[in-house]
Amino acid sequence: LFNGYISKTLLHEAVVEYAAFDGMFRVIEYLFLLTGGMTYLLFRPQTLLMFHVTDAIGLSAAINSMREGISSQLPEFIIYNLPGALWAAAYILTTEYFLYRQSVKTRILVAGIIPLIGAVSELLQLTGLLPGTFDVADLLCYLVPYLLYMSIILKIKRI
Repeated sequence: LFNGYISKTLLHEAVVEYAAFDGMFRVIEYLFLLTGGMTYLLFRPQTLLMFHVTDAIGLSAAINSMREGISSQLPEFIIYNLPGALWAAAYILTTEYFLYRQSVKTRILVAGIIPLIGAVSELLQLTGLLPGTFDVADLLCYLVPYLLYMSIILKIKRI
């Protein structure tokens, strides 16, 4: 009887701990997406394709009013590079959320899809095979979150 109570208590504690971690996980993921998206909407040039979409769905007036009172005195890294890192990290967190019961190999492979597409696109820009301007900071912003994720997952697997 006492052992049953202890095991149920431990199970309950594990569920409570996981739920708290899971909620925090989702909040961080959404913060990354929101921060990256708002950086684009508020500070990037309005010639980007994204602004054609916002215009088509009737959001241009709201975005323009938000942009009016904001100074663009942020460092270029925050405006041009950091959103890529935030979106890569949000994607990685999303894949981990949905695939946490899968094998480590599957989780690492799926989590790498978007960061590696971003990195390859930067390398193709470097070679001239893809239009755009190669930026080593963009390359690092796609790869660093993925490399951190891999190191954490592989370290946890060894524990």
